[in-house]
Amino acid sequence: MRLIRLILFLVAAFTLVAFAVQHAELSKPYSDFAVGTSCSVVPSARVLVLNMNGQGNYSVTFYDPVEGRVLYSSTLFGSGGAIVTLNHSGPYCVVVSSEAPASVAISGRGSYPSSRALSIEYLVGGTSALLFALLGVRR
Repeated sequence: MRLIRLILFLVAAFTLVAFAVQHAELSKPYSDFAVGTSCSVVPSARVLVLNMNGQGNYSVTFYDPVEGRVLYSSTLFGSGGAIVTLNHSGPYCVVVSSEAPASVAISGRGSYPSSRALSIEYLVGGTSALLFALLGVRR
């Protein structure tokens, strides 16, 4: 019985440690720069700010290959800005189509864990904490 209590306590404690580590990782800033076609891996779900600058007409497409959908697409002249929300971590591609020089500066405004990751953490940590509490009360 003591072994079961110890295991449940450790699972609950590791879940709390995972929240602290996750918070530290999500606090790190994120930025990227795209000229032409660029694909990169974003470490968490985020809100990104796109700052676009170019000469002449150019188009910018922000694509999510995991979900197979375009998150942002626009044809611009000069400079512009946009806000894109990423629902999960993973690869994203930016395609800048232009005959003249054009670029996109990407910076993270805010980051948050995906709802799937939070659901798993809450389920495992909450269940183990509840079972630990019930075993502790039931002497």
